[in-house]
Amino acid sequence: MKRSSKQAVGSRVPLGELEVGKRIGEGGFGVVHEATIAGINFPFAIKFLDPSPFNSNVETARARFFREAELLFKLRHPHIISIYGVGEYERKPYLLMERFQGMDLNKARSSVGTPNPEAVLPFIEIVADALGHAHSKNIVHRDIKPRNLMTIRGDGRVLDFGIAALLDPDGSRLTRTGGTFVGDSFSAPELVENPRLCDPRCDVYSLGASWFWLLTGKAPKGRNWESSLRSAVKVSPDYERVMLRCLDQPDARYSSMAELVADVRALQSGDKPPAGSERPTDDDALVLGVVVSKCPDESDWTTTYQVEQQLNGAMTRLSLIMSTKRLYRLGLIKRVTVQEHWNEESIPAIQVTEEGIRWTETNHQMIETLMERLIPASSRVPTSLPIENNDIPF
Repeated sequence: MKRSSKQAVGSRVPLGELEVGKRIGEGGFGVVHEATIAGINFPFAIKFLDPSPFNSNVETARARFFREAELLFKLRHPHIISIYGVGEYERKPYLLMERFQGMDLNKARSSVGTPNPEAVLPFIEIVADALGHAHSKNIVHRDIKPRNLMTIRGDGRVLDFGIAALLDPDGSRLTRTGGTFVGDSFSAPELVENPRLCDPRCDVYSLGASWFWLLTGKAPKGRNWESSLRSAVKVSPDYERVMLRCLDQPDARYSSMAELVADVRALQSGDKPPAGSERPTDDDALVLGVVVSKCPDESDWTTTYQVEQQLNGAMTRLSLIMSTKRLYRLGLIKRVTVQEHWNEESIPAIQVTEEGIRWTETNHQMIETLMERLIPASSRVPTSLPIENNDIPF
């Protein structure tokens, strides 16, 4: 009987052989190799994820991996590394994906040094647009950092989308050998506190941290990290405001990548960023209310310490610092240097601006409500007992 040349409907049809080539990268989540498929002239890469979520030998883990992997096929964007297939080999899951010819930001910066801030903007725009596309599919990366961002002149890609979802769907793992899901210098602080958080603003922070690192060579951590930006490169106040808004507290950060993209495009065109004009948070309004109550006129002044004392119990010192910096950026207060008459020493101080007074007048009812949180000094519990020491002269 003559054999039919047609395949039966529903039968498997071999598409060619997948061949794994040389290793081209590795990290905490696995090893990447070149890959080719016989008869297909297209550059592939294959990433073997290690350790495998199948190590427990539980079938539910295997089913979960492939179920979560379905999310990756929704991510079709010109600046997200495309995933063409998933599978497993010797109980190691793998992703078959696009092989991009660029280099990650770590390698790019080590080869060319500090880039021109203006030259970075098109790259930030396309990456933010790619992340915004993923967020529209309810997918948050949660591990944006220089290693996961690749660039080549005029183009860029986001890597490792979905790795956190595939290997840590319940957020139970904080760190991994050689890499992190969360907890490194580029993770949003709130993600460290709650590893299960899937908030798009976490990616906004991490992109801003990677952007900051690209210009300064340092992550935005530690004390006085903002000053390292000003000492490393010269950027306009609008440029600085847009970048630093990415790194602000969640409620003051960009709420979406679309807002960030709009501001980055405005920076490139020389216009004033439309979304980059931040809005004061409730904490900011409270701080401003205290400052205005202490110095209602532009010629009056107070110190951060005096403001902190009045806010004792209503706000943490870190929140006060962040709010004060934001109020400076918004032009509602300003830094001045004053001279105390009793010792003729110059000290840093705070003054409210004319714009700050106007904003307070417009929002005085809200500010008065917020100031009800303040604890009267007479009712505060002392943090420590008085020290009895005859050597102290006062």
